[in-house]
Amino acid sequence: MNNTEVTNHQIALSVLQEGIKKLAQWLELDFPSLPLIQHQSIIKAKEIISWKEESEFKPLNLLFDSIHIQNYKSQEKTHYSPSIVLKNSFPILPSPVLNIPEMADFKTQVKEIISNFNHEDLSNLSLLNLCLEKIGSHISYGENDIAYSDFIKSLAMIAVSLNNNPSADNIGLIGGDLSGIQNFIYTISADGALKSLRARSFFLELVTAEITQQLLTELNLPPTNIIYAGGGNLYILTNDNHEENQRISNVIKARFNDWFSKSYQGKMFLALDYVTLPVDSLSSDQLSQYWQKIPQKLGSQKQQKFSNQIRDFLAPKPSYESCQVCHRDDQVKLKPLNPHNLDSSSACWVCRTMFELGSRLFKVKAIVRVKRAKNRTFDRTERVNKIVLPGYEYYLYESINKALSVDNAETIFLINNWDLANYKEEKIKPILLGNYGKKTELENESGFMSASEMTEIARKSGKIARVAYLRMDVDNLGKIFAQGLAEKLNLPRLASLSRQMTYFFKVYLNTLATEKNYNLLFIYAGGDDLFISGVWDEVIDFAFQIYESFREYTGYNSSVTLSAGISFAGAKYPLYQSANESGEAEEKAKGNGRDSLGLFGEVFKWEEWLGKENINVNQLEIDDNLREYLGGNVSLSLFGVKPFVDALQNIKDSYSRNFVQNLLATAKIQEQKIKEVEKKKATLTYPQEIDDVKYFLHLPKIAYTLARLPSHIQNNPQFEPIKSSLKSPYNARYYSAIATWLELLNRSS
Repeated sequence: MNNTEVTNHQIALSVLQEGIKKLAQWLELDFPSLPLIQHQSIIKAKEIISWKEESEFKPLNLLFDSIHIQNYKSQEKTHYSPSIVLKNSFPILPSPVLNIPEMADFKTQVKEIISNFNHEDLSNLSLLNLCLEKIGSHISYGENDIAYSDFIKSLAMIAVSLNNNPSADNIGLIGGDLSGIQNFIYTISADGALKSLRARSFFLELVTAEITQQLLTELNLPPTNIIYAGGGNLYILTNDNHEENQRISNVIKARFNDWFSKSYQGKMFLALDYVTLPVDSLSSDQLSQYWQKIPQKLGSQKQQKFSNQIRDFLAPKPSYESCQVCHRDDQVKLKPLNPHNLDSSSACWVCRTMFELGSRLFKVKAIVRVKRAKNRTFDRTERVNKIVLPGYEYYLYESINKALSVDNAETIFLINNWDLANYKEEKIKPILLGNYGKKTELENESGFMSASEMTEIARKSGKIARVAYLRMDVDNLGKIFAQGLAEKLNLPRLASLSRQMTYFFKVYLNTLATEKNYNLLFIYAGGDDLFISGVWDEVIDFAFQIYESFREYTGYNSSVTLSAGISFAGAKYPLYQSANESGEAEEKAKGNGRDSLGLFGEVFKWEEWLGKENINVNQLEIDDNLREYLGGNVSLSLFGVKPFVDALQNIKDSYSRNFVQNLLATAKIQEQKIKEVEKKKATLTYPQEIDDVKYFLHLPKIAYTLARLPSHIQNNPQFEPIKSSLKSPYNARYYSAIATWLELLNRSS
């Protein structure tokens, strides 16, 4: 077959078919004969990623073990990913293991899946792509730390990119960055803000998906060439046709920015550009330096936003009553945000659309994408929500079967669905969303739980009536991708690392929240960060669960950590302000050397928040000089914040609120003294005066507080470890957080 006769789709399909065939041979299955294409682009791609016919399928080494950032400890242990097949829904977080996992059960499951494939299935690119991800994400072939699914996908995208010129020296990379997301999502204030924010986040995911789909169509590329797309960012591998790649990027960029300017007052902006990469860099650490050119070019574009629409921005425009939600003033007529409540805030069409969308998102399982000129056959009696994007309309369905029955659908996205039986047509594709949300229990209401419901749940359980907002992201993400893999960096590992990050935030967090039935709402959960609201104590619990799960997921690699901030608010507090406050708390956590949490106005390492029970201080990761100063080889019954809170809650009927107030007062006196001493640093009485105040000033006050407790409390065996550990200088820093937490847990007014 001549090179010119082979389409990009055929190249990708042939690679994926060969990937499935390899698995069938490994499982000793009778496999239908397929006319696999022996094309020069595929042969060249195999050379680039070191495809070896004699390679064997093996358990997958944890890729995170290979990551190391300078000044952090290197991984000392080797972890393996358990060999599993992804469940059809709510996949379970895979916990790495230290022993080489058995593969017998895995092989049985894969054999059952592949043996049911027929010729039609094997010609369905979308189905094969999902199948490889479902069964190949936790095994290796060739390099031990590259998932087989990412290995095959990388082979396909390189082969497609080389299709027109297999001997090309360069290959293309298109990158996109949707800026203004925070401005679009967070700067709203009105009733029903939570559901509106969730809808805006969902809307931006669809915008990113649409930009990606239009690029693939214009570039004539299959979906296998998407390296990453989500959360306003995208990367697509393409050929080296510089002029055509640049032209298409400019056309789509202008199309969307014109739309953003006219429909959304320029609150969002699409930066889209193209760079060339040497083909050899795809298999070496040189990939990083060329990859970095994309964010540099996108950054330059973002400094000159809407340069082509500047006349429109400067032209005089009439001003009208401001929308009470987003504050835009260019709309002639405003209407009530909630059509069922005429007294609700006056809102523009965008905010009304987002409010209505937020009410419907709870049950959406499928999204139908159709060209705007071809949507006349839709049954208008069907209650679906419509989202209009440049050139296309998206319809949301609660029933997968109804979505699949739409004749004019160009693409059908199934949300968080790995059931291969639903992907019998090539136009059906998966879309991953961090979309957990607790359903409202209010009569005559639909959709997600409101902030007022969340505060009421807290109040009824005897806690302070507050909502909490959690913002969290991965520390040093840029360094992880650019430097973390060092000489091991190549395209398959980059794709694998990106997918594993995405799966944690968009897939596994849904499962974790569902298992505990948390009263939460995921406003946004993307490739490496999240923004969550909920009943305040449940948000704290979930934050700890996320952190511990992520550390386990990444093999406890010290180079791969999370930082977070949590803020509190009443039900009617402006949501944009809560977003700012949780963001500020997160920034303070970053400023604490990362791997930290900002909560209750305090910032500590996660280890300090989570604490330890029955531990020797030599086991704690603290400064050796501090350990020497405070005294080494000390055993503590309780250390940190959470163990004290848990222990005191267990015997809360035995201690008075006055005890908590004294603990809080002790902390405030100590904080004030520390500030006073730090102001006179240059004239300290002796070098260790600040340390003495930090770690020992509390002891007389604590001894006094403990002495005033009733004898039945002091003699309670459960109180003994609390009493002894409170008097330890190692816990001096945590009094304020402990007391504040206890106060909020036991105050419903």
